[in-house]
Amino acid sequence: MMDSIKKAFHAKCEADNKGAKHMSVVTNPEIWEKVKPVYDLLFTKAYKIETVFVEDPGGTCEGSEHHIQDASPELPITQSLVSDFLRQLPSKGTVSPMLSAIVPDTFYHGFSTRSGGLSMFSSLSSLNLNFNPKRRDPRIVVQENRHRLSAAGGFDVKKLFVAKAEHGSRVWVVGKDPPDAYDAIVTNSPGVTIAAPGADCIPMLFADPVNHVVGAAHSGWRGTLAGIAAETLRAMAENFGTVPSDVLVVLGPSIGPCCFEVGEDVAEKFSTVQPACVVREEGKEKPTIDLRKVSRLLLEQAGVRPENIDDGTLGTEPTVTLCTACEPGQRFFSYRRDGAEFGTQVGFIGIKGTE
Repeated sequence: MMDSIKKAFHAKCEADNKGAKHMSVVTNPEIWEKVKPVYDLLFTKAYKIETVFVEDPGGTCEGSEHHIQDASPELPITQSLVSDFLRQLPSKGTVSPMLSAIVPDTFYHGFSTRSGGLSMFSSLSSLNLNFNPKRRDPRIVVQENRHRLSAAGGFDVKKLFVAKAEHGSRVWVVGKDPPDAYDAIVTNSPGVTIAAPGADCIPMLFADPVNHVVGAAHSGWRGTLAGIAAETLRAMAENFGTVPSDVLVVLGPSIGPCCFEVGEDVAEKFSTVQPACVVREEGKEKPTIDLRKVSRLLLEQAGVRPENIDDGTLGTEPTVTLCTACEPGQRFFSYRRDGAEFGTQVGFIGIKGTE
């Protein structure tokens, strides 16, 4: 069984390394019936897999043609077996979440980079943390990547909730019925980890050390203008008694004004909030937006004290120079840089202790 899983995973790695989406699997109907569950788990709808049935499917994997000669007949291949196989594989790099110095020890938190996972395709490599059936990473690989992040971040992956971003201002309070999609999550339950995705958009983390409440928000330009930061604070206040002036907020790595070009219509919307957030440089055809600057302004308007906002340092490194799109080491995923097949990092936070 493990040999069949290994061969299928090798075929996927080879396809991803070559940028191929079309594969021919040469086998016979009996063998295919046994191994098809592996392909269903490891390949998404982004691939087109054609089966070619022959009497003797011997051979090796060449190019986009994958030959399956045998399969273990005794036991069915299950999701847990595939997960066990992935769990044994070495990571590509090390999972090293970036931390903020302003978050007290009452909480655990971090911002992932793209290092330390199993994702193979170049723009998803390697710690992609978001599943989308239109992209190459299957759910089972994303789950394993999240497991590796949880091991490094010191939290229970079974209690991890990641915002289902829609670029709006809806907030889910853990314990209540969740909406179909939402850009922020809040909770006061110890041991529950909440996370906001980002691939240029800002992952925001909120910590209330007085009432022991946390929040995580995904803030792109639409969500920023829709008021996602203020809505997260409002949900913390209405459900748990949070006072905004007590809250600590950390803005994770995001696209900088160096790369965030927008049209004049979008620039005008930001100008009404804060003209200084719109950057116009000689020689550049389009204006750019300083999303971090406008986010700080809106947080302060919502009652967060200026000294309680970390938008410039994560640990000892200045994040204002860590643009997700052009950071020299390509340490982060970026939609602007990589296009439709982009990976996703997250900012995560939780309250220490057990329920």
